[in-house]
Amino acid sequence: MVIYLRWRKEILFRIIMVLCLLSTIYLGGYYFSYFKYNDRELVDIEALKTQNRILQDEINSLNGIINNEDYLIGKVIFRNIHDFYGEIVINLGSEDGINKNDAVLNCDGLIGIVYKVEKNKSFVKLLSTDYNVSVKINDTYGNLNKGKVTLLSKYSEFNIGDKVYTSGYSGLQEGIFVGTIKEVYMDKNNLGKEVSLELVDNTNLNYVSIVRGNS
Repeated sequence: MVIYLRWRKEILFRIIMVLCLLSTIYLGGYYFSYFKYNDRELVDIEALKTQNRILQDEINSLNGIINNEDYLIGKVIFRNIHDFYGEIVINLGSEDGINKNDAVLNCDGLIGIVYKVEKNKSFVKLLSTDYNVSVKINDTYGNLNKGKVTLLSKYSEFNIGDKVYTSGYSGLQEGIFVGTIKEVYMDKNNLGKEVSLELVDNTNLNYVSIVRGNS
């Protein structure tokens, strides 16, 4: 069991590597285009091309490892500017094996949950919206909604900066990073504690990883 958990953590680490590399290539391509069409003589275009080729080779190698029955890499194809922190649409759907309630990650951790699946695309509800996710802080379980964790024991001990992870009790794999505590307080009835989180940043989303099921 310990070996299995270590393997799953290593796979999640490789997912983060792939997503970071993909983001680097995306930004590299952007700046390449910018400098190319603005005739910046001081920029070594061939060096940028070489760097992008090296990064692409690394991504292809890692993709071969993690693009399997449990993990898939997808691209964000739509984000509504009028509901920017509400949802995104990715280019993978039922034909790719995506299912409702699959977890969606970026370089840093969990950013959303698949809530609707079509043939060739899926709709992802971001964690910054009104969506319930069971999480774990140290040894205490609670419910995350809109960046706030509720239903926590009043006797539990938390500190600002503590990390928060998925608990494994809401259809998501256990141990996915969600955010860090930025405030701790008692609920309005003084019966339990609540915490506000600094969620994983979902501002710049180009490529994401879909973690399928809760095995």
